[in-house]
Amino acid sequence: MTTDLAIAIESGSVRDAASEVPVVTVYTAGSACVQCALTAKVLAELGIPFVECDITRDENRAAREYVTGDLGYTGAPVVVVDEHDHWSGFQPGELKRVAAHLGSRP
Repeated sequence: MTTDLAIAIESGSVRDAASEVPVVTVYTAGSACVQCALTAKVLAELGIPFVECDITRDENRAAREYVTGDLGYTGAPVVVVDEHDHWSGFQPGELKRVAAHLGSRP
């Protein structure tokens, strides 16, 4: 059974239905990924809403195919803000840019 969250993750765009604030998706390589953990920590510290998807898990095969096939990334984490704004790796400057952008929305 496919959930709404799974569909949203596969499409690379998740929104908080209550506030219509975009939610960042972080595709991770599991708990051993230091850059993934740092990315999640900074997102939380900056107050950016996000969901994590461990693409090493079999049940997240479609998400893994999206990250590697559609987006073309081979390393984790992969951070997806929207279909045009995404990157790979721990990039604090990008996270701060997103926080500033989301903070400026009405």
